[in-house]
Amino acid sequence: MQNPRLKVLGIIPARLGSTRIPEKMLADISGKPLIQHTIDRTKKAHLLDALVVATDSERIANIVKPLGVPVIMTPSELPTGSDRAGAATKLFTEFTPDVIAIIWGDEPLYPAEAIDQCVALLQEDPELQVSIAADKIHDEEMWRSPSVVKVLTDLKNNVLSFSRAPVPFAHSTNSPVDLYHVIGVMVVRREFLYEFLQMSRTPLELREGVEQMRILENGVRIRVVKGDWKNLGVNMPDELEQVRTIMVARQQKGDHDAWK
Repeated sequence: MQNPRLKVLGIIPARLGSTRIPEKMLADISGKPLIQHTIDRTKKAHLLDALVVATDSERIANIVKPLGVPVIMTPSELPTGSDRAGAATKLFTEFTPDVIAIIWGDEPLYPAEAIDQCVALLQEDPELQVSIAADKIHDEEMWRSPSVVKVLTDLKNNVLSFSRAPVPFAHSTNSPVDLYHVIGVMVVRREFLYEFLQMSRTPLELREGVEQMRILENGVRIRVVKGDWKNLGVNMPDELEQVRTIMVARQQKGDHDAWK
């Protein structure tokens, strides 16, 4: 018997403040602010029943509302995108979602199909609480970059660990493995999102600066959707410039969904 269809709320957390790139969400990329590119991508997902932007900024809200996406205002002091998504979920009144798809606002290139595939994992497995997406790493510079969160999985694509370090260590060069890094979507059951946000921060989470470690350290399984999408998030100024270059190349080719 097929599981009942999940009601899915997509939330894009988008705060104005940014440490490395001032007002990052408003950064211009090919004539549009970064947040608009993320929204345009997210709208291509098929399994979202609603999409909202959770922000602390009227300036971001004024960009988002004309795009036909509702805005939920959230406190500026919230520490993470997950906290912002949790606050927005409690304020959302259109329906009671079963699942929250958190889409980080600084991922203007990621594929919408990753959202659908992450949702599908929770649809297929009622015991699964969290799913994320990961993209293949193709070069050593990305593998070694501390701004890129690497993910190790078991043979069933359940997460073993996250790290900003270049893992796994190459003890044997005769045993090649595909390397993956986390990209900006996490799909989580609503009640578990609230539970997660009530958990105390954990030692490895604090050490690595990766909040999903808190889930693992509390013994909860996370499953990964893996792809080869050549995604690039905007965490550092050089990544913003790379994304701008990619967007210009797409416009010149007239191919807005190409990954190269």
